[in-house]
Amino acid sequence: MEKYYFVASKGLLAVCTNDRRFKWSYGTDMPYATQKEYKDCIIRIQLDIVDNISPSIDGETKWSDLSEKYHYFSGITGKDILRYRRDFLFGSELQIEIKGLLTDEPHLIVNRHYYKYITHKFMNLHSIGYILEDIAGLIMLRKGFAPVYCSSFKYGSDAVVIFAAPNTGKTLSTLVCCMEHNARFIAEDLALTDGKMIYSVPWTNSFRYYSKVGQSQLSKIFNYVSRIFPSLDLIFFRKKRNINNKLFSKINFIESTRVTHIEILEKCNGGLFRSNIKEASHKVMNFQKYRFNCQSSPLIIAYNYFNPDLTIDNIYENEKNIICQLIKNAQDHFIVKENNAASYSNLILKSLKKEKI
Repeated sequence: MEKYYFVASKGLLAVCTNDRRFKWSYGTDMPYATQKEYKDCIIRIQLDIVDNISPSIDGETKWSDLSEKYHYFSGITGKDILRYRRDFLFGSELQIEIKGLLTDEPHLIVNRHYYKYITHKFMNLHSIGYILEDIAGLIMLRKGFAPVYCSSFKYGSDAVVIFAAPNTGKTLSTLVCCMEHNARFIAEDLALTDGKMIYSVPWTNSFRYYSKVGQSQLSKIFNYVSRIFPSLDLIFFRKKRNINNKLFSKINFIESTRVTHIEILEKCNGGLFRSNIKEASHKVMNFQKYRFNCQSSPLIIAYNYFNPDLTIDNIYENEKNIICQLIKNAQDHFIVKENNAASYSNLILKSLKKEKI
C-alpha cells in the first residue's frame, strides 16, 4: 500500500495516508511532504482507506466474540481500539476502525463506502474529515496545543490574531492587510497555539487560491468575495487583478510567531475600543465553542466508554487555559466594531500604531 505524507502545520501536525488526493479542514490542498517531515511532527495521524475491515482481530479471533456494543460502535474494555459498523445501500456497510487514540500516532481505517458517501456531518454520522479534526483536536489539547478559529498576520514587529463569528470578515481583513499593506500571512481560518506562539495552518480555504491559481481563476475568487460582501465591490482589489503567484510565497509567509495583538471583530456601528482580558477571553471562547467540539464527538465519547484512561472531561478546561494564556500574553486587545467588512482592516492597522484610543 503506497503511502503519502501531508503536513498541516510544520513540526506539529501531519497525516500519513494511502489517499493521494487527501484533503480536510486542516489542509484543503496540502502539498506532498516527506516521511521525515511527517516523523518530525509532534502529532501524527495515520489514515488508510480499504475495501472492507477484517471481521477478526488477529486473523483468527472474531471481533464479535470479544466486543461489546455501544450504539453503532463496538469496543473491548481496556483495549485501545474501537470499531463502527452500520448497514448501508444494497447490502454494503459503513465501517471504521480507530486504534491508538491513547498515543500520539492514532490509526484510522475506513472502508471506501464510508469515505466516499459520508461527506458531511448529519445525525450521528460524521465525515472522515470531521472525525480527523476531532482526533487531532483531542491529541493537541492533550499535548498542550489548541486549534484556534482565527485569521492572523504579522505587520512589522506586531503579530495580530483576529477573532470573530463566522462570515464577519476575518479572512477578508487579513487578506487586505497582506495585499494592500505588505503584511505577512499567518492564517486565514485556522491556526494552532500553545498559549504563547501562533502556528500557521496555511493550507485552508483561501491561501491555496492565492498561491496556486492563475489570473482568470483569481478573478472568480474576487467575484465570490464580492457576492459575500456586496458593499466591498472589490475596491481594494481592482488594482491587484494582475497579482501573481509570489503574493504568498515564503517571503510573505510566516510559520510561527509570538502574538502581540488580539483583535475581535463585531458587525455593528462603533469604531475601535480597547478590551480587557476577561472580556476578550469570554468572546474568544464563545467563537471556539462554535467551531471546535471534540469533547462531544460520538467516536471519542464511545472510545472513552471502553477506555476510561482517555480522559475527556478536562479537554474544555485545557482549551480554555491555553486560549486564555494566549490572550494574557498579548500586549494589547481591541474590539473592532464596523458594519462594513471592508473597513475592519484600516481600524486594525490603526490599533497597531498604539495611538490613544
